Amino acid sequence: PAANPAAAASADPAAAQRTVTRRIPRDAAVVMNILRSMGVDEWEPRVVNQLMEFVHRYASEVLEESFVYCEHASRTDVNLDDVKLAIQAKLQKQYVKLPTVEDMHEIAASLNRIPMPVLNHRPGIHVPQEQNLLNANYQFFPRGYEMGEEGTREGGLFDGDREDRGGGGCGGG
Repeated sequence: PAANPAAAASADPAAAQRTVTRRIPRDAAVVMNILRSMGVDEWEPRVVNQLMEFVHRYASEVLEESFVYCEHASRTDVNLDDVKLAIQAKLQKQYVKLPTVEDMHEIAASLNRIPMPVLNHRPGIHVPQEQNLLNANYQFFPRGYEMGEEGTREGGLFDGDREDRGGGGCGGG
């Protein structure tokens, strides 16, 4: 074997493909190391690009916010406290902490203290009362409009809306 991989690659084109070393950005290498440390062995190249974009956007937003805190304190240099405050503000705004199970049990208990309305034991369909409707109350068939046998109308919407206008069917007449 040759001591110089470049000399061996020039003799054999297939070896040239194997010995090509790809240089990747340091940030991409860091993201790849994070993926490996979390047990991810394979990923699409776009995953690394997406995570790098997220890291860049997150760091940019934190630094912009910390610069605002720096200006508010009438300083020219951003310090660690500005960055910590910016991260804390970002976490409170973007990542909402979910309530604990105990908190959810307390909320449910307080709601369950209010008794449900008593149901009527009458036969038929139970229609909600006007005050319990979520949307506006509307009717499919307005008053005065009733369906007769075989889908014919009885008592139309308008004074002149009668079947005796002649013709029947599509052509009118």
